[in-house]
Amino acid sequence: MIVFELEEIPIVEKITCAQTYAVHERSWFPQDLNNNRIQFGGKTLEILDANAGLSAVKLLPSHLAFVTAGYDHVQFLAPITPDDISTCTSYVTGADHKAVEVFSKFNAFDKKTKTTKVAFVAFCTLVVTNPLDEIDFPQLVAETPEEKYLVQTYPDRLAERKHALADNKDLISHLL
Repeated sequence: MIVFELEEIPIVEKITCAQTYAVHERSWFPQDLNNNRIQFGGKTLEILDANAGLSAVKLLPSHLAFVTAGYDHVQFLAPITPDDISTCTSYVTGADHKAVEVFSKFNAFDKKTKTTKVAFVAFCTLVVTNPLDEIDFPQLVAETPEEKYLVQTYPDRLAERKHALADNKDLISHLL
């Protein structure tokens, strides 16, 4: 008879935003640009989605699966050009029931002027697909002023998201 021992999954009680950071750096090449020679938005969203997923992986226990449920507060603030090196930084800013919110921002470092600007920001919601009613997420600890602001304002964005979901159900009921 073979006996299998179940692996115990450690329970993390607290996690800092920094422990969920995912960072992606890149230069922008001609195939990544639109007809105005600035970053193609679709490529930006592809990087955002992958980076947000990595942040969520750092928060969630490894046995949980998840999918991207939506983006909000998406803002293209400044163009990224071939003269820039972009850095996409993503980290968890909140979690509720089965959903995780990840904030992402792209900074653009101008290789000529050596200056940095915020080029893009967005919040991504990822939803756990395992058949669970609710997940006990670790307490999220914010350390920097940016993290503190975003974690503190998470309940407001969550309320907005729930309201938008209700509006979307009404909209969808009118679609063919």
